[in-house]
Amino acid sequence: MRIGLEEKDKEISLVFEILKKFEGKEVSLEELLLKCFKANVSSSDLIFLILQDLEKKGYCEGRKGRIKILKNLDEIEEKTKERVRERVKRVRKAFVTPLDVAKFYLCPRRLWLEKVIQAKQEKEEKGNVWDGEAVHYAVKLLVENLPQPDLEECVEKTFKKYEGKLTLKKEDLKKFLKNLLQFFEQENIKEVLSEKLIESVKNGIIGKPDLIAIKDEEIFPIDIKLGKIKKLRKEHLIQSFGEALLVESYFRKKVNKSYIIYFGSNAVLDVEVKEKQKKEFLKLKRSIGKMLKSNFIPRMSNLPNFRQRVCKGCHVRRTCEAIENYRRIRI
Repeated sequence: MRIGLEEKDKEISLVFEILKKFEGKEVSLEELLLKCFKANVSSSDLIFLILQDLEKKGYCEGRKGRIKILKNLDEIEEKTKERVRERVKRVRKAFVTPLDVAKFYLCPRRLWLEKVIQAKQEKEEKGNVWDGEAVHYAVKLLVENLPQPDLEECVEKTFKKYEGKLTLKKEDLKKFLKNLLQFFEQENIKEVLSEKLIESVKNGIIGKPDLIAIKDEEIFPIDIKLGKIKKLRKEHLIQSFGEALLVESYFRKKVNKSYIIYFGSNAVLDVEVKEKQKKEFLKLKRSIGKMLKSNFIPRMSNLPNFRQRVCKGCHVRRTCEAIENYRRIRI
């Protein structure tokens, strides 16, 4: 969670580097966005600010999903950069991640303690937290080495990085990676991108979907979860809706589905993302904004069985309990 956009000079320069390759040529908007995304330009809003300024000055024109660079950009580059920098500095929105919104749904106070108060968080020396990090790291290695990754090497590198911290087994991790590869093949996924930062200025969302998959005309996020799928968890769906919104906002095309893959069950959940779910996510996001402006300590979770579902294993539980104990004091 943060307020406003961070320094964007490097990303602005990257956009210009890419645009200059198309001087005197025409390029599809889809190709341009993908090239910028792969070069780690985190917000397409930034790209469109640059294109709008260039079009206004007569250096490019856009039509039917295509952009044509009309002139040499060197002579306008510095002035456009300065104008875009000024626009970026004026952004004062609160940016939250899809995971932040899912945590807010579970318990507003937990999010407040973690992100606003920044209460001390207790992290176990060995166990689920590290297992989750290790699974994500192994998946990242796998994606970076597509189309023919060495699964044994991915597993060995992961266990070396997290030596002494894991409870999961090597054979289970290798099986999961193998099944993930099969999933890519079965779904005819053409390309997979791993942990790329996306910032949506319009919606005030920031995040790194675990995976972004490209399949023909479709593009969608894939979320990797450590546990088993015993029953559908609303917080997982909320995070998935937010990641779909992030991908949609960057690539400017509808995202109607996402996937959640559970390591513990080796199961894949196909999530349909409708406008109703996107609006639900944004409503929760706006509620976080109201919480940030309030001078009051947010309420604890009001979900059924929240002490088992939310409090158990919470990293800021001791601080929350101290608040409740303080409120019981009678002088």
